[in-house]
Amino acid sequence: MILKGILFIFGVLVIGFLFLVNNAMSKPLYNKIHNVWEEDPEGKKYANLTLIIMLFIAFFIGLMF
Repeated sequence: MILKGILFIFGVLVIGFLFLVNNAMSKPLYNKIHNVWEEDPEGKKYANLTLIIMLFIAFFIGLMF
């Protein structure tokens, strides 16, 4: 029971960290040379990957309880 609690807290912390990474990677980048905001396809790819990882972690936490 204590192990489940520790894993739950760790899972919530990891999901929170991945949420921050996803938020940072999905924002557009500022191009100083052309003075415009540009979308970053590489950042979008990693943002989608972190969303998938977050879903898997949430699914396994749900299976645990």
